[in-house]
Parts: sequence; C-alpha cells; structure tokens
Amino acid sequence: MSAEDKQEADLIIIGSGIYGIQAARTYLEVHPDDCVIILEASSCPGGVWSEERMYDVFWTQTPLQTTEFSDQPLTNVSWNETYHGYFPAKYFTAYLSDYLKCHAYNGLSLMDRIIFNASVRRLQKEGWKWVAKIENSDSTYTAPKVIDASGHTTIPSLPEIPGAETFKGLSLHQKKFGKSDILSDSRYQHITVIGGAKSAADVAYAAAKAGKSVSWIIRKSGSGPAAYAPPTAPVKLYRNSNEAFHHRLMGTLCASVFSEQSWWSRFIYRTRIGNWILRGLWNTMQADGEKIANFNRADGKNNGFANLKPDTTVFWQNDSSGVLQRKDFFDVIASHVQVFRQDITHIGGHEVFLANKTSVNTDVIVYATGWKHLSPYIDDRTASELGLTIPKPTEDSQKAAKWRELDQRANNKILKRFPILSKPPPHYQHGQKEAPFRLYKSIIPVHDHSIAFIGKLMIGNHCYNAEVQALYAVAVLDHKIALPSEEHMEEEIASVVAWCKRRYLTKGIAANWFYWDLVPYTDALLKELGLSSHRKKGWKDLLAPALAPDLKGLINEYTQRNTDARAKKSK
Repeated sequence: MSAEDKQEADLIIIGSGIYGIQAARTYLEVHPDDCVIILEASSCPGGVWSEERMYDVFWTQTPLQTTEFSDQPLTNVSWNETYHGYFPAKYFTAYLSDYLKCHAYNGLSLMDRIIFNASVRRLQKEGWKWVAKIENSDSTYTAPKVIDASGHTTIPSLPEIPGAETFKGLSLHQKKFGKSDILSDSRYQHITVIGGAKSAADVAYAAAKAGKSVSWIIRKSGSGPAAYAPPTAPVKLYRNSNEAFHHRLMGTLCASVFSEQSWWSRFIYRTRIGNWILRGLWNTMQADGEKIANFNRADGKNNGFANLKPDTTVFWQNDSSGVLQRKDFFDVIASHVQVFRQDITHIGGHEVFLANKTSVNTDVIVYATGWKHLSPYIDDRTASELGLTIPKPTEDSQKAAKWRELDQRANNKILKRFPILSKPPPHYQHGQKEAPFRLYKSIIPVHDHSIAFIGKLMIGNHCYNAEVQALYAVAVLDHKIALPSEEHMEEEIASVVAWCKRRYLTKGIAANWFYWDLVPYTDALLKELGLSSHRKKGWKDLLAPALAPDLKGLINEYTQRNTDARAKKSK
C-alpha cells in the first residue's frame, strides 16, 4: 500500500449529515489544530438533507430556530415564507452547505475535511488505533478516536415480498426518490407507495401534487399509519406546536426515564389526580390532531382516507408521528390518493396483489419502509462488544442471559415509577430479531471510550440533539468527564432498554426511539457534563421552548470549565 493510500488523523468522523457536521465543529472548537477527517459515502454532504434526497415538496418537520445550529442562524428564508415556521427542506440543505464552508480551523473549512464517495467497508480496532477501510478502494484511514455519525437513515430496509423481483416497472427506496425523475417523467403515471410513516406520506403527497395516480399501501400486520400533530400552538405563548411541546414542563409529562424524580413527578404518575391531569393533556392533543385530519371527511370516503387513522394514541407513539407542515396536505391525500390498509401477498408484472384479493396496477413502487439498525462495516462480535444492535442469533448466550436479568430488574423499577406504562393499548407486536442498542447515554460503549456513536436515535429535534450529543462525545473521547463504574453504566442502560420497550411499544424495541424526550434527554447529558448555560431563569426555564440559540454558549462554558479545573489542579 502506498503512502498516499494510508492517512492518519487525530479523529475520524463517519458521515457528514447534521450529526457529523456538529461532531466536526465541536471537536475542532476544542482542538482547532488537530487533523479531522470526515468520511462520507455520498457525493454531497447533508445526509437526509443532502441535495441527492431533495424534492420540491419536501418540507422540514421542525420550524425556524430549531432547524438550525446555535452559532449560525438560518437566514435564507423568512418567517413570512413559512407555514407556522415550517419551510421547504431545500433551504436547510443550502444552510448546511454554507455552514460547512463558513467554519474553518487551521486554514481548512469543515467542507475541506470531507472525503466524498468514501463508503466505509470495514471499521476495526488495531492496537490503540481505529482503522477505516474504504469500499472499492485501497484507501485506509487511521485515528485513535472515532465518532460514528452515520445516524439511522443510511441503510434502507426493504421488505421481502414474494415476486418483487418479477416487477416490470421501476422500484426504489425512498432514499433515492429525490434523485429520481419519477415526478417529471411521463412514462410513470401510476405510483404506489408502501409504508405508513411520515416519509411515505411525503412521497404520496409529492406524487399527487405532480398529477400522478397514487396508491398508498400500509400493511395491516404492522404498526399502522403515522399520527400528525397540528402546526399551530394551543396557546399564544408559542408560535407553533413544536415550541409548545419542547419545553421543560412538558418534559415532565412525557413519562421519560431521563426526567429527574421529584414531588411533581410522583404526583403526576403515582396519584389518581395526577394521572387524570396527564391523561387529559394527552387526550386533548389526540383530539386536536384527529379534528384536523377529519378521517371521515366526505372527499376521502371513496379513497380509503379513514385508513390513515393511527392504531394507537399519540402518547404511545407506536405508529410514529409527523407534523402537518403544509396547509393542503390532508386535502390532497383525501382527494387524490387511494389508501389501502392491507397486507401485500405478492407482486407480479405491473401489479401489487393484496390480501383482500384486490390488486393495484402501478408503474413505480416506492418503498418508504424505513432503515436498518445494523452497522454495515462493523462485524457482529465487535458490534456486540460496543453495544450496537446485532442479529439475535449471533448474540452471545451468556451475555444475553446477563442482560435479561438486568432488564427484568429495571423493568420492575420502571413500572413502579411509571404505573401508566403497565397498561399499554392493544398494538402490533413482532418478534425481536435484533438485540437492542446498549450504549451508555445512547452514545458511548461501556468498555471502550475511544469511539462514540451519535445520531442513532429517533428524537423530536435532531439539530438540537446533534449539538448536545457531539459535545458529550467529545468530552468522553477527551477523558474530560468522570464516567461511573461499568456496573452502574450497565444498570442505567438496562433501565433505558426496559423503559423504551414500555414507553414506545414496538417502536421502542431497539431502545433508540426517544421521540418525545428531547428536553429531558439533552438536559440529562448536559447535567452530567456540569453545564448550565442553556438554562433560563425563573418561570422561563420551565415554559420557554428549547431553541437552537439556547445552546450558543455551551462549548465556551465547557472549555472554560476544563481550564478552571486544570488551574485548580495545578495549585
């Protein structure tokens, strides 16, 4: 191997989506002279928000001042151009590109540090260094530290449907939808979307707006269709529903394992009056969403619009959720999209055959069927040691038995703390094919603190979470935080796994679904770091929404805290 093929760095970051961008920015703010290499499998940065995945009607799920980073406001779209703060995703794509170019350290911008078309084939540790080998290349990158920021929207998950290989039309995963010419090509008139989450809704809406004939199939034996929150806030204190939800008082009403226990939490979760308040709040949110959707509306009766009603209430999040960020969304779906709630038996020719003996004629199948949790470049044994999800059959039997015991003890404690979780609604359940994530704070392996994993969560605001997770990861990699004992970490991990299964039902099986928990989760991370500059004074700390500007001083506070600690130690 030539010298040019092997590059050494101080830190390797995998992925240049929002988590990779924040990992690089945060690390370089602390270590501006270090060599940081960002490996990106695609030909452009941004991940979900890359140019390759953009299409005209793709909009953000979070509004202005939350779809941005703390040190650089998003200014290429004004509030008047938004729908209650929600806006076309292409503006965020442009923002990320500008952000990468504007942030420079030691003469190199973040953009300069990205190596594109560098899909990692294998990541392994050799001695005290990590080695990343690149797909279809002799290139190898080594570093003592790694931040895996590849997230959870990298490897498409495709269902195994009999006859899928015989389909004579075009089939693709939603990941390639933005790059395709489906909406503009007249050869494709009949579009079928498979999947029930918000991504499926976006594809169906886009195809209908383009004048296509659209069929939307949501399997009957699955978790069902997503719920949609209203864009508006119930009180004038907030500009939209996102702000109305993501504040610290609401964080105490989410049955979150990350919230601190207090007299208030005991009152809410362990008294009849508290339970009455809790259920009333969530029932009101449920009613508001159903009122806007109006599942029995006249213009949707012939199109199966009522099939979009979620199987469980919004509190449980078993069906996933989205925001109604376009005024005409339900009108377009009800009038122009045929919705089926049926299992698919097989595919053949240009038809998709359903369990109720009907068939759907189609030119294109778009699989909006989610993503795989498994890492494509870390072998199962190493993945298990690091706390990543692996196929159940490959799990070590002794280790599995140990975790079962820890999980059961944790489960009992969770039910005592949150009795409301002991009575879940009827819901779809599937066999657990993969072991759950077992990362401390959902970031750090218990036994190896030279690698961190960020962005593996599904959470309500990824920009805010990216900044906090990146700072926590850097602190651990730099050994600037006193981690608890391995036994304590394992007990906490078991608590998160047990809670997530109870709190989010089928969605929580992998222990990485924290949809309502942004504020309590990030607060818990920052508290462990000993940081408080994101907190507000008085009543505002409870009721003010968690916005990007709140995190602006965190890195400075972190570096100053470390400087003060060194000075104190040297005396």
